Amino acid sequence: MAKSFKKIHAALALVLALCTLLLCGCESDRVVAGEEYILAARQAYAALDSARVDVINDATGVSEQIFIYKYDEKGIMTYSYIGRSEDISIAQYNNGYEQFTNENGEYTSLESTDDGFAAYSKDAPYPYASEGLILFYKKAVIDEQSYIAQNEDAIEVCHVYDVSKLDGTGADDSLTSFVVKYYFDGEGNLLFMQEISEMAEPDGAVETHSYSIYITERNEVDSVPNLVENPDDPQIPDLDLDSIV
Repeated sequence: MAKSFKKIHAALALVLALCTLLLCGCESDRVVAGEEYILAARQAYAALDSARVDVINDATGVSEQIFIYKYDEKGIMTYSYIGRSEDISIAQYNNGYEQFTNENGEYTSLESTDDGFAAYSKDAPYPYASEGLILFYKKAVIDEQSYIAQNEDAIEVCHVYDVSKLDGTGADDSLTSFVVKYYFDGEGNLLFMQEISEMAEPDGAVETHSYSIYITERNEVDSVPNLVENPDDPQIPDLDLDSIV
């Protein structure tokens, strides 16, 4: 699926690239705004046995990326990923023993003995199921522009990033501004996070893109659906993101 990420719209590709890295960039002698809540949320997420992740385009309200996973009693992961951006449509299902993919109508399958197959587990999770999903790249946070605001019902943490310090994270060269906002309830439980990027266009214009990442169905996924359409098997439902949004 990583190769497919490169074909996604640049702003969404940035979100995905950062999510798939175990970013922390910790500095032991420096504390940034809201750090304790973010670190606790990362630890809590990594401990889950199942969940659903939605990456929602804030401008359209559409969930452009959906990732559902569950570990079995042996710790083997089953996941289902579906996504779309512009003219790209991708679906992938992997249960640790076989993998099915449909990318823009092209169907492929792999078994565990095939080259290129990857299985994931509790000990070696898929990046979307690791703490890296909850972005925290401490060394790039600008202290003077970041903040935490809270009352008894809610907590908001805002980190403004120095984009020049995001080298090596997969950030696009056209990125000119990057902000992450984390929203917690009054007890410090993460509700969702928002990633806002500004990107320079070839004509000199700057476009703003905003995506919100929600983690739901925590430890409540009964089974992971296989939503990969196989043209040779009419029993497999048509790929339709809207049906599970």
